[in-house]
Amino acid sequence: MAAEKYRNKNRMNTGSYYTYGNVAYELQPDYNPYRFREEEEERRKAEERLAKEEARENRISSVKMIGVALVLFLGCIAFMGMNVLVDNAEVSLRQQKSELENLKSANAILEAELTEQLDMDFIRTEATERLGMSEPQSYQVVYIDVPKQSYTVQHNADDVADEASLLTKVTNLWKKD
Repeated sequence: MAAEKYRNKNRMNTGSYYTYGNVAYELQPDYNPYRFREEEEERRKAEERLAKEEARENRISSVKMIGVALVLFLGCIAFMGMNVLVDNAEVSLRQQKSELENLKSANAILEAELTEQLDMDFIRTEATERLGMSEPQSYQVVYIDVPKQSYTVQHNADDVADEASLLTKVTNLWKKD
């Protein structure tokens, strides 16, 4: 009786069709009803739209990657350019330092020659022989007492000491004669 009840229940659900054995209804008929065609068309359009959006996103991401690569490349070029400028400045600085050292050595040579020419014997011979000068007479020499700190401002003690020793040498030279 349960089996007959089950068959009657199946008959009610299927409508006017009666099924014998294991025959099942077609899930997808050979023809598509109108409503199924609309759903299929909408699904196809949605898939096309998704494909277009995905292609657009791929293009945007590739453009972004190209932009990042371009910025990175330009940054590297700028960095290399700055390194070239720094290297050129260093070379120029080394050349100028070399030139400065050459000028300092030339100044030292000239200073040595000048100190040789400041020799009192050399000055006396040059003055008497080449320039025709003579030593002052006793009435032509006037001595002045200068205090240690006069009205002039002294900036460097070494320069003052050199000037004082030069002054004493000159006065001693003229006193001898």
